[in-house]
Amino acid sequence: MVDFKSFIDVTSRLSPGQARKILPELLNKNPNFVSFTKHSLQEMQVDYLKTGDILNVFRGGKIYEDPEFENGSYRYRVQTSKITVVIAFRSPQSVIVVTAWRKKP
Repeated sequence: MVDFKSFIDVTSRLSPGQARKILPELLNKNPNFVSFTKHSLQEMQVDYLKTGDILNVFRGGKIYEDPEFENGSYRYRVQTSKITVVIAFRSPQSVIVVTAWRKKP
């Protein structure tokens, strides 16, 4: 469990395991923790993805790779067998969806 009373420096590089542990806690503590870039909303529409699909990826997805540093923040790929969601943490209580796509068969 993430202790939100302690300081979590989400602007620094987190391991895939650390980043993955934060997501379920955010889902439980703050239902409005996620925001979307304009680009992510456009990409979601292209692949017929809904907000619920993204939240399901947060619940059951894995982070297999180390984060990439781009545009001033670390970005993490949360993946299921069918969907990939790229996120960046804005604070210990919020995350932004940078982009998302449905994997092609």
